[in-house]
Amino acid sequence: MAKTIKESDETKIKILTAAKKEFANKGFNGARMSSIAAIAGVNQALLHYHFENKENLYRSIFQTAIGDIATEFSERLASEVDQWNVRLDIQLCAAIYTMIAISMDSHDDDLHRIFAREMAEGQGLLHEYVKRYMMPRLILFENIIKEGVETGIFETSNTMLFSMNVVAFILNFSHWEDFFTDTPLHKSLYGNKKETLYNYMIEMAFKSLRPKGKELKIPVLDKEKKDRINHIVNEIYGTLMF
Repeated sequence: MAKTIKESDETKIKILTAAKKEFANKGFNGARMSSIAAIAGVNQALLHYHFENKENLYRSIFQTAIGDIATEFSERLASEVDQWNVRLDIQLCAAIYTMIAISMDSHDDDLHRIFAREMAEGQGLLHEYVKRYMMPRLILFENIIKEGVETGIFETSNTMLFSMNVVAFILNFSHWEDFFTDTPLHKSLYGNKKETLYNYMIEMAFKSLRPKGKELKIPVLDKEKKDRINHIVNEIYGTLMF
């Protein structure tokens, strides 16, 4: 019995991996169950046995890959940063570094392409997963900005729009790497991409958040804290891939 269950799980993962590639390349409307079966090297009847239809298979990709991982990570990171007992400016640095680490170290290009197609095509089939995946990151980030505004450390007219702008730029930076491959700009932008992006985002964020007539220095997030963040990202988001 244990062998049968294991073989069944392996077959489902094989199908999900093939489906992820098919949906990323063709979108929901263009994807075909027959193509997914061919890529997975299984009989098409197995797809219907495990997932019943294309919509269930589509949703299962994200349920398997994401689940409640974003919430779990946000809670783990918040607990970690609380133990540091550091100022809000360091917390902001940690939040930005975290967004970058997730985007760079757990980046799944096919999942992000499916997200992009979903939004472009307006299917609405993955809204629940987009919210589950993105909202904990945005809320974690905005809470720091909001507290900084309330205490006079930061200044911005809209904390959520600022948070969305930062998160969107980080995601797009990862997506654009393929575009810059084999161009003269690739090395300068992506040669040391995590630190390049982090340094730019920190400079942009702190200059943008500086209250009028006040000074807001750019703090240093030390290597030990970066290593702790990287460890948590790899430990939790390392289970994303299939």
